[in-house]
Amino acid sequence: MGIVVSCKLPLKIIADGNCFLLVIDYLCSDLSVFLKSFYFRCMANSKEMTGGAVFPLLFSFTMPLLLGNLLQQTYSLIDAAIVGKFLGINSLAAVGASTSVIFLILGFCNGCCAGFGIPVAQKFGARDYATMRRYVAVGLQLATVMSVVIAAVSGFYCRDILRGMQTPGNIFDGAYDYLFVTFIGIPCTFFYNLLASIMRALGDSKTPFWFLLFSTVLNVFLDLFCILGLGWGVMGAAIATVFSQGLSATLCN
Repeated sequence: MGIVVSCKLPLKIIADGNCFLLVIDYLCSDLSVFLKSFYFRCMANSKEMTGGAVFPLLFSFTMPLLLGNLLQQTYSLIDAAIVGKFLGINSLAAVGASTSVIFLILGFCNGCCAGFGIPVAQKFGARDYATMRRYVAVGLQLATVMSVVIAAVSGFYCRDILRGMQTPGNIFDGAYDYLFVTFIGIPCTFFYNLLASIMRALGDSKTPFWFLLFSTVLNVFLDLFCILGLGWGVMGAAIATVFSQGLSATLCN
């Protein structure tokens, strides 16, 4: 039961030369290997949710999901607490000025990822594994395009967003550094939520939770290292958060 990822190229590209085709073939084969590995790992930890006692199934599935949602909110809280403790009130205000915009953008990304998981869950419950694998592949491809576009657009208009929010001048630079790094790191957050959503669609809500818990604890130490050890200030807090989220996405693979 392998996964096949096909790449259909226009005739003009095919006629232009073989170098570009070799690159495309390499990327497609690499994606195919990734999908196979991710599929078999998910299936190994999958859990049938269509049979058995309802309450134990729902309770064991829901608790890691609720705790994971709480943990995801702690990224900004941890950044604010450490920045306020060691960098002062202006830096804390810079992080606070960015929070509402971050929740807006990342909330949209999380909603998209949850939507990608719905058809996967439906086909898994129906035991239509061939269609399910195609949905996973399409979800990863869409997530790649969407996350890169959102990161590029939001990063490009970052200053305009802060000006539109009438961010005070004394915290503008700090807010821009924190918000810009967070926007550039959107693909990390996007892919963690997508891979976690696919795992949950297969009945496994515990694995994403443990990876998220690990990355949340790591974020605390990286915040201290980047701020106190490297002296990167507010930007260091954002870099630590993005790195932690990227690591959680990598572990989900």
